[in-house]
Amino acid sequence: MGNLLLFTVFLVGMIATMAAMSRARRQARELEQQRVRAIESRVNQMRRDTEADVTAFGESLRDLDLEVGTEDLTEDARTDWSRALDCYDRAKDLMLSDRGTGNISLVTEALEEGRHAIACVRAREKGEPVPEQRPPCFFDPSHGPSTTDVMWAPDGGVARKVPACQADAQRIKQGHSPWIRTVATDNGTRVPYWQAGQDYAPWLNGYYQRYTHNPVASGMAIGGIGLLGFGLFSALFDEGQMGDGPR
Repeated sequence: MGNLLLFTVFLVGMIATMAAMSRARRQARELEQQRVRAIESRVNQMRRDTEADVTAFGESLRDLDLEVGTEDLTEDARTDWSRALDCYDRAKDLMLSDRGTGNISLVTEALEEGRHAIACVRAREKGEPVPEQRPPCFFDPSHGPSTTDVMWAPDGGVARKVPACQADAQRIKQGHSPWIRTVATDNGTRVPYWQAGQDYAPWLNGYYQRYTHNPVASGMAIGGIGLLGFGLFSALFDEGQMGDGPR
């Protein structure tokens, strides 16, 4: 009787242990599946945002064609026009050649270069000096090159100097809010891109990597993206974290 009881207790314990191990494995699989789905969702979201930038750049090229045409452009303007088209083709090819995010920084780098080329075409058409290469608009890099630096702070934040496109600089001067690029989060809400976390590092890196020497752009950098030292500006307006950074 005693042996039977011991065997029964042992058997029950084994069954309970196996059941617990099975639950643990199932939970681990479910957690891994959730992790993979979350990564895929973030990758897809960043690709959609980048593809939207490529599309917007293509529309800028179309608008430029309607605005200035190509017939009467000077040789220098034609060179800039060709450079803009090359950047567009390069961005599209890079998106097609990688279904992940490995090419994202190269795509946004091409778009940043192309938008400067467009600005050069417009300037040459008007007989104006070619604009210097400046960092993209902080509020939304897809706005194109900044034209000036402005002091700006979000609600409750500390004012910092940031590069701004002409339209956003004018809005701030008039007391209005700039047009801020927002991105979707995992819970479905939308936040300014600089609050999106490191997932957007490649996207941002491509836009700003050539401006590590720029004092305003480098002053915004927090943390690190690759070797360039650019963060996602998540603490940009947090006085406690930024210390004596640019004001």
